[in-house]
Amino acid sequence: MADLPQYHVGYTFTSVADERLCSVQFRETLREGRNTRETLYEFDQKKHTVRRTKNGQTTENAVPDCARDPLALLYHFRQQLAFRQIPIGTPEATGAFYLGADYIARYEAITPETVKLGTKQWEGDRFLIRVQGPGGERGIEVWIRPEPSRTPVAVRIQFSLGTLSAELQ
Repeated sequence: MADLPQYHVGYTFTSVADERLCSVQFRETLREGRNTRETLYEFDQKKHTVRRTKNGQTTENAVPDCARDPLALLYHFRQQLAFRQIPIGTPEATGAFYLGADYIARYEAITPETVKLGTKQWEGDRFLIRVQGPGGERGIEVWIRPEPSRTPVAVRIQFSLGTLSAELQ
């Protein structure tokens, strides 16, 4: 018999974007055990810069026109699907986002399928998003409802220690 300590993990991401879904502000708060780390990204789309504040230190970098954070990019992709600018069944589409460095995301439509997380179950179009950045490539699976508004409902991400599966709200 062994007593294992509880280790709480909580990640919160907040995105503010303009009408074109270009990022204005992105905040990530990471809580792991007793440690909390918060990073704030403030985008100046007119000057093509982003200010990143982490642990009280601020850096500024150049970004491309209409730079997006990861959440803004997901909603941009969702909007393109909703307006049929990226039809289901196309081999892939691409996008880019900024999170301390530039990342390229490729979207591949896999298949419509049912996803079950916990006790909830949804029908959704499954996409594999391959993200290429400074640390190499990572795959993320996303399920998006096949309704006109194309609501994302679930995500699964592989990490070295295991797999994160989450419902999106």
